[in-house]
Amino acid sequence: PRPRTGSARAPLRRSPAKAARGLGETMDAVLMLPLGVSAVTVGFGYLVTLDALPGDLRTSPYLVPLAQALVIIPLVVRMVLPVLRSVDVRLRQAASTLGASPLRVWREIDLPLTLRPLVAAAGFGFVVALGEFGATSFLARPTAPTLPVAVATLMARPGELNNQMAYAACALLMLVTVLAVALIDRLGRGGVGEF
Repeated sequence: PRPRTGSARAPLRRSPAKAARGLGETMDAVLMLPLGVSAVTVGFGYLVTLDALPGDLRTSPYLVPLAQALVIIPLVVRMVLPVLRSVDVRLRQAASTLGASPLRVWREIDLPLTLRPLVAAAGFGFVVALGEFGATSFLARPTAPTLPVAVATLMARPGELNNQMAYAACALLMLVTVLAVALIDRLGRGGVGEF
């Protein structure tokens, strides 16, 4: 039998690339969590959570944009992540070899290659946030409702004038959505390939 050495086996270390990939997959899963939860649950969760915190944050004007951001982040991530993964790592390595800092590599390599998809994702996120009703129905203040909440409120009131105002708000919502989608499409046609 071979004599045993006194040193214990060194623990296996993961390579930095595998560790980064694992961290990326974990962050991807965390960012996708809002897709599995109803937007109504998100709005109600905001109210319950903010009620437990000191101070009255439930009247903050930033509450609706924060809830809308939480709802649209998974969609934006799903649009941008494949584009970021498709950037050739050799371009980054070549820039680093030539002495570029990580910030300059991002500014000179990543940003120009991903700018159009980032703008498209932001535009589609804006359109989705504009029409978001579930979370904002809990969080929008009566003095500053979003368009979908205003439409629902007007439709719930009796009277022909309220119905007409609701139809006008719907038309405005559709017009802004069409303009945003047309702008995104125009930006997409300016580059090589489509989104």
